Amino acid sequence: PAIREAPEHEQATRETPAQPFALAAVVASCCAAYRDVYPEREIACRCDVGIATTVGSGDLIAQMLDKLVDNAVSFSAAGSRIDVTLAATDKELVLSVTNRGPTLPSKMRGRLFDSLVSIRAQRDGRPHLGLGLHIVALVAEFHGGRCEADDLPDGSGVVFTVSVPKRELR
Repeated sequence: PAIREAPEHEQATRETPAQPFALAAVVASCCAAYRDVYPEREIACRCDVGIATTVGSGDLIAQMLDKLVDNAVSFSAAGSRIDVTLAATDKELVLSVTNRGPTLPSKMRGRLFDSLVSIRAQRDGRPHLGLGLHIVALVAEFHGGRCEADDLPDGSGVVFTVSVPKRELR
């Protein structure tokens, strides 16, 4: 059943109506929930924008952020901090999730957001299907944006970044 998630999510994403929403409010709400869900991590949320509006789906953004934070938890140590940041450029809203831990494997760099690609170890004896980052890419695409992953400059972890167009409400 889990293997069907990717095509079903692709279809659901295509069929979701796009509406204006406040990205900062979605990010703040999600971060508050993550503090309860992941008590063994410090979830630091920083919003460096005033009104951060875009067009799309707040629900899809929340699902995307769930995948990014779950990924950050998987690749960080208990007691460490995960930084969720929302910033802005002239034309884009930039959401990033940073964790301390292993860097990205060089052989996987170009494939991280592909469907059914995973570098995680098995959990509870079950293989990890590698749909989370693919869903991140689908949601970024739905919002007219893009996603990237990179090592931190000091080699102490990774940062996943999703950029979406800034859109003023009228």
